[in-house]
Amino acid sequence: MPSALAEYLRSPALERSDAHIATLQSRLNYIAEVVEAVSQWSGDRARPVFALLNEIESDLLVIIGGESKDGREDSTYIMHSSWPADCSAAAMFESLPKRVVSVMNRGVGKVLLMDPEAEKWVVGWGSAMRDLASAFAGSANLEQSMGRLMALDIMLTNMLSFIASMRLNPMIEK
Repeated sequence: MPSALAEYLRSPALERSDAHIATLQSRLNYIAEVVEAVSQWSGDRARPVFALLNEIESDLLVIIGGESKDGREDSTYIMHSSWPADCSAAAMFESLPKRVVSVMNRGVGKVLLMDPEAEKWVVGWGSAMRDLASAFAGSANLEQSMGRLMALDIMLTNMLSFIASMRLNPMIEK
């Protein structure tokens, strides 16, 4: 986790506990595990793309929907609505790697894809996520940290939407 983000979370503006920060780090580690699963699949493609998508869907839902009942974790909504209150939207956006913006803008794309097209989408997503995770880890200030954290969530929700659309796709192997 970038030090600028950890310092901000501990600051008087948010007053998050070490437990909150540890829980956020666990969330980031979970994201890294999903990205690694996609990377491993991209390297060998030993199973159909839908098998990978089916495997990671519940992980993505846990990451996006996560909010602990013991109050040690902020909801995704709180992360998006209150954490960046002291940040410039323009600075957050400008901090995003160009390829990540391109993949985010592409969104789900078409629903009716053949396996090679669906594989290409997943490989592109995985590559952009690796770039984004690297950029996030190297964030030098709060705007970079927050912009990239929000972009991680955008990318996760794009993948969730893609998975749902592939469930409607009769053209890929299931």
